[in-house]
Amino acid sequence: MVTVRELEATEETVIPYLANGPRMLVLSEKIDTESEREQESSLSLVFSEDKQEIEVVLKVENASTVPLTGVEVTRTFPSNFEIPEGPEYSVEESSLSWTVGRLAVGQSQTLELTPTVLTSDIEKIPAGIATATYSADSTVSRINFEKVSARSRAAPFVTPQEDDRPGIWHSKFVFENKSSFVVTLSDITVVLAGREEPILDASDLRVDLPPEGSWDSMVKTVKSEDQPRFTFPTLSYSILPRASAISRGEVTLKEQKLTVLDAEILKKFDKSRIRSFVGSDVEATITIENKGSATINVMRLMDDIPGVFSPPSSDSINIEMGGSELNEDQFRVEVVNGIQLEEKMISPDGPGHSLRITVGTSAPLGLQPGKTLVIRYPLHASEPSKENGTLAAPARADFSAERFGPVATRTVIRPPQISIIHRRRSFTTGKEVYPGGGQGRYEILLVFQNNSDSALDDLALHDVVPGTFSLESSNVKSSTRGERDASYTKEPAREGTHITWKVGRIEKGERITVQYEIQGDPESEYKVSDAQDYHGATFGDEVDDEPNLPEWAEAKKPGALPEIPIP
Repeated sequence: MVTVRELEATEETVIPYLANGPRMLVLSEKIDTESEREQESSLSLVFSEDKQEIEVVLKVENASTVPLTGVEVTRTFPSNFEIPEGPEYSVEESSLSWTVGRLAVGQSQTLELTPTVLTSDIEKIPAGIATATYSADSTVSRINFEKVSARSRAAPFVTPQEDDRPGIWHSKFVFENKSSFVVTLSDITVVLAGREEPILDASDLRVDLPPEGSWDSMVKTVKSEDQPRFTFPTLSYSILPRASAISRGEVTLKEQKLTVLDAEILKKFDKSRIRSFVGSDVEATITIENKGSATINVMRLMDDIPGVFSPPSSDSINIEMGGSELNEDQFRVEVVNGIQLEEKMISPDGPGHSLRITVGTSAPLGLQPGKTLVIRYPLHASEPSKENGTLAAPARADFSAERFGPVATRTVIRPPQISIIHRRRSFTTGKEVYPGGGQGRYEILLVFQNNSDSALDDLALHDVVPGTFSLESSNVKSSTRGERDASYTKEPAREGTHITWKVGRIEKGERITVQYEIQGDPESEYKVSDAQDYHGATFGDEVDDEPNLPEWAEAKKPGALPEIPIP
């Protein structure tokens, strides 16, 4: 109970108090960045140079037990929003005003907007603030006046004014409300002293006079030689102590923020060259880094596998996020016959395959901004033909933050490439024996020429010196580098001594000659034909002059790609 003893006219008293009461006005807002899907709303946008249309729905509802008046909604928008014009609202700079007016009990009004948004960067975008104001002839706390009393100070008086002719008076009768409440004037009778007939007789007036208000009668003309005196035999008025309960409210919604989808996708092979008609193993790695401010929860990848490779099995595909391997129920792999993305650098051996990898099937993926998803799998090329040249293997990722939200698409700007090289080993070798100067002396010439497509490693020339002979001297010459190291190793053999000259690397087109002399007992019988037996040369694999490191095709802008819907 709150008591205010007295209030003079126009006086104001403020009594603060706390109260809990039901809401009078409900203001709600729904933002949907992908309204065309007609599913649950989303709050993510794709990082793009193009403007994106979103839907904003504002709704006000009278939740009180009395009508609401003066309902008005204002909403601010950031500078990167463009607000379309509409007949229901007005727009000034970046602020929208919607005048609703009166809302009956339970009544609601809805305003739909379709502004466009430009994502200038990947940071979260404030969506603006909505505020509604209203008035009501009731209080939120339901407090009201229990008793109001008043006292009146009314003053009737006459204002006579003498005419130009003496003895004639023009009189106007005035009633002033000097109280602090509304007064209703009902009856008034005015009589000139000494006469019985009233000058003014007004009944059933029902004139409401506010505090400090007044009522004036029509001017009455009275003849009197003396100054006229008036009486008020009848004066009826009543006090109307009126009290009204009024509330004014404001509702402001918490600002929502729109997140931005962006990612970078990279793909590589662990090598850039494989040999034709020879089985080769290659490891492929795809890396997707979340570059935006939205969490990526659904992702589908389309990954081309050139025709020289067999597709990997599902069991061999490994997917990691944040250093932890995903369970098999968190992703799904489909093998599609034929490549889907590359159009030029393709293999004649076959149509190839494509992998469709969906990540986030059993539950949202939860790839946070700044985090990385890594996919690895092995590839095997059994016998690539020599008709293959350089092949490219692009990949594409489609991802979203919400199941029915906007879908962002990113492709590998520089896809990895693999070259099939056709290199075969070819060589010329021979041996000649010549009689030397003196009895029992012979000169022997070993020849090896590399006719292969590339250098050969670990070349070694072998020969056998008969048991009755000894090696006197030797030299090794190269057709391109001149004298080379002539050191050799000896090993005893059944037919004599096994000699090995370890030459090492021999370049493409290079010719190596080993010339040595042997000396034996002049009396010993030696058949030159036996010495001409060739004991061969050994060498290793072809030498790759450049490290077999990953390589990528030239950067290119993605064209029209097939649509890959997010399930």
